Amino acid sequence: MTTNDAGTEDSGATLEDAVEAVRGLMDQAIREEDWDRLEELDLKARVLVERAFGEEPVPLRDDTGDALRSALERLSAFYEETVPILAERRGDASRQLRELRAGRKGTNAYENTRRNSMRSGPMKPGG
Repeated sequence: MTTNDAGTEDSGATLEDAVEAVRGLMDQAIREEDWDRLEELDLKARVLVERAFGEEPVPLRDDTGDALRSALERLSAFYEETVPILAERRGDASRQLRELRAGRKGTNAYENTRRNSMRSGPMKPGG
């Protein structure tokens, strides 16, 4: 048995099954905040969408393509719902990194000033 793009076995799996599997794994990766896995799954989802609209015939549950259309619509809704949330989280993380860097610069400046004042000795009153 081989493994398809969704990481599921190819024993009778349809494209709809693969799309649903990837969407479910992406949802799990978001819940677990496994951003590396999410990125991998996003690439797999894109490959599956390309296959759905490609020239090669793909195994489907039905001849009408309704199941595939539904699976792709659910995938699209998943992206519409999660992309804004993920963009917000990314923005929050960027802000936190900037604040940490600014805090580190402030701490370094304080340490440098402190070291320099210790070398020159305590300030004498009146001068």
